[in-house]
Amino acid sequence: MAKEKNTSPKDQFRQELRKCRTAKQWTHRALAGHLNCGHSLVGAIERGTRNPQLRFAEKCDEAFGLDGRFVKLWKRMNNAFTGPQWYAHWADDIEPEANALRSWVPFVIPGLLQTEEYARAMYKLGIVEEEDVEDHVRARMARQAILDRKKPPTLWMLIDEWALQRQIGTPEVMVGQLDHLLALSERSKVNIQVVPTNSETTAGLSGGFMIAEIADQPTTVYIDSAGQADVTSDPDLVSLILRRYDKLRADALRAGESPQVIKRWRDKWNSK
Repeated sequence: MAKEKNTSPKDQFRQELRKCRTAKQWTHRALAGHLNCGHSLVGAIERGTRNPQLRFAEKCDEAFGLDGRFVKLWKRMNNAFTGPQWYAHWADDIEPEANALRSWVPFVIPGLLQTEEYARAMYKLGIVEEEDVEDHVRARMARQAILDRKKPPTLWMLIDEWALQRQIGTPEVMVGQLDHLLALSERSKVNIQVVPTNSETTAGLSGGFMIAEIADQPTTVYIDSAGQADVTSDPDLVSLILRRYDKLRADALRAGESPQVIKRWRDKWNSK
């Protein structure tokens, strides 16, 4: 499995700036003219001795005709809660561009489907430091913006029935979370199927994963296993994850049956 080089967001920004500038055959002074700034600033940012401001990143996207590439890199530089680089790559470059997303997460509700209260309660279990909880919650909620865009991706989400009955937060949090799942399941592009607790397949026990399909690009997978994660388009690994997904889906309840199971567990939590 190919590992991503440990390059900081700041280094990525300055390297991308130099790459785009040289591709245009622009000098520092020529680029500065497009950005309406001093040429010494361009050189300092490329050398890494100055940090770019948001306006500089926005002007770079305009000058090079890019769709937010420099702004994304700037956000990585200025938001430590975005996490490791493999995650930033997935959250910034892969997930927002996907036409379809297929997912399996054992034991908990998938992040794209979590309510803010559920996410906060989960992070407070010790997954992150207490002072970082709210930053992680905001980041998780920001990811969900793709569900409300004009052309959202099609979601095929397999949910572990254990996640419906495992208490995260208070019973009220669980009721709100399961009501949220039911509301999402009514959307035309959201398909939720519950994998029942009596499923005999072991395909999903090793960890969660997500599969992203992007037009004119190879299928990419995010794999989370035993505390380690990776993002890859390696054909052999993609094929392996697709087989795991198919085995899990073969054991899952049909989309029409799954809401009834979610409602049953919602009512049980509501009675507590």
